[in-house]
Amino acid sequence: MERAQQSALLAQALTGVPDYEASEVLTEQFMHNTDVTMMSVKLDGMSTFVLGHAPITEKFIVVDLREARRLPRYRDAFRAFFAQDDSLIRILYPSPVKGQDAIEVIIPEAKLRAAMRNYFISIFWLSLAIAIITGLLIYLAMLALIIRPIEKLAKGLVDFRENPELRGSNVEPTKRGDEIGQLQREFHTMKESVRASFRQRERLATLGMAVAKINHDLRNVLTSASLVSDRLASDQDERVSKMGGRLTRAIDRGVKLTGEVLNYSQSGGVAPALEPVRISLLLGEAAGDTLGNFGGGPRKINFINNVATDVTVMADPDHAYRIFQNLFRNAAQAMAGVREDNIERNLTVEAIPSGENITIRVIDTGPGMPEKSKNNLFKAFAGSTGNGNTGLGLTISKELAQDQSGDLILESTSALGTIFNVIIPTG
Repeated sequence: MERAQQSALLAQALTGVPDYEASEVLTEQFMHNTDVTMMSVKLDGMSTFVLGHAPITEKFIVVDLREARRLPRYRDAFRAFFAQDDSLIRILYPSPVKGQDAIEVIIPEAKLRAAMRNYFISIFWLSLAIAIITGLLIYLAMLALIIRPIEKLAKGLVDFRENPELRGSNVEPTKRGDEIGQLQREFHTMKESVRASFRQRERLATLGMAVAKINHDLRNVLTSASLVSDRLASDQDERVSKMGGRLTRAIDRGVKLTGEVLNYSQSGGVAPALEPVRISLLLGEAAGDTLGNFGGGPRKINFINNVATDVTVMADPDHAYRIFQNLFRNAAQAMAGVREDNIERNLTVEAIPSGENITIRVIDTGPGMPEKSKNNLFKAFAGSTGNGNTGLGLTISKELAQDQSGDLILESTSALGTIFNVIIPTG
C-alpha cells in the first residue's frame, strides 16, 4: 500500500513535467529508494511504462488494491514472510491522475520479506523489553504487596510456635482492606487471645495447686475435729450434745466441700475401663448408699427402680456409680429441703432404649431448680444451688458420662420436680 501510494504521487508529478528527460534523475532515485522495478499506467485498457522495464519471469503475485476488503491479508502476509522463492508482486492501485484507469507497480517479494523480517525483529526486541520492564514492575509490586507481608506472617507464625509468650514478634497489623490485611488482623487477635489464655491457665494452675494443697490439709484437720465433735455429740449433757451435733454437721459439710474440690481436680485423669454392667443393680447400690443418709419418718425418700434387671450397658462401673450417686444426692437434698411433711418424696429411675444407646431417666419430686442454677448447670462453681454445694457434682458427672461416649442432659425442671437423662452406650 505504501509503495503504491508513493508510485501514484510520482505518476502525478511526472504527468505535470513537460520534459520527460528531466525526470530521469527523479525516477532513478525513486526506484532506488522504494525497490520498485517497474511502474506503468493503464489508460483505455493499454499499459504505458513510466519507469523500469517489464520483467522476464512469469512468477507474479497479483495484489489488487482497488478491491475493498474487510479483513487484512493475513494468509498472504504469512506466505510472504516464510516464502523462499523470488516471486514478484504486481500491485494494481487506483490512479490519482484524471483519465488514467490504474497504476501498476512491480516490486520483488524478497524486498517485502526483508522489510517484514526487519519489522519483526524490531517489534520482537521492543516487546521483549516491554515484557521485561512490565514483569519487573509486577514482581516489585507483588514483592511489596503480597510476598513480603506473607513472609512476615510466616515468620510470625514460626516465632509464635517456638515461643508463644515472646511479645517481640507481635507486629501491629496494617490497615489494608484486602484478605492479607484481614489475615494480619486475625493473626494478631489470635496471638493476643492465646497469650491471654496461657496467662489465665498458668494462674489457674497455680491457684488450683494451692487450693488442692489447702483442701488436702484442711480435710485432715476437719477429720480430726470430727472425732472431737462426735464425742461432744454423745455427751450426756443435753446442751453439750446439741452443740456437738451442730458442730458435727458443720464439720461434715466442710469435709464434703473439700472432698468435692479434690474430686473435681482429679476427675478425668483416668480413662474409663468399659465393661458390661447390669445398670439396675448399680442404680440400686448407688441409691442405697446415698439415700440412707437422709433418715426416715414422714420425710423419707422412696426409691423406685423401674429398670429391668436384665438391662446391660457398656460403662465403667466406678464412673457410672459416681454419676448416679451425684444425681441421687442432689435430688435427695432438694427433696429434703421441702418442709411440708405430707408431700410424697419419690426418686424414680427408668430406662428408655434409643438405638445403640439407652437413656436412664432420673426423676425426683423436688421443688425444681432456680433459673440461675439451670443456666449454669454444668459449669464448675457456677451451678450451685446453695446448701453448702459447690456445683461440682453435675460438672464431674457430665465429664464422666462424656468420657464413656455418653452424656448427661437436663430434660426438665419445675415446681413438680426435676428430670435428668443419662445416656449410656449399650455396646
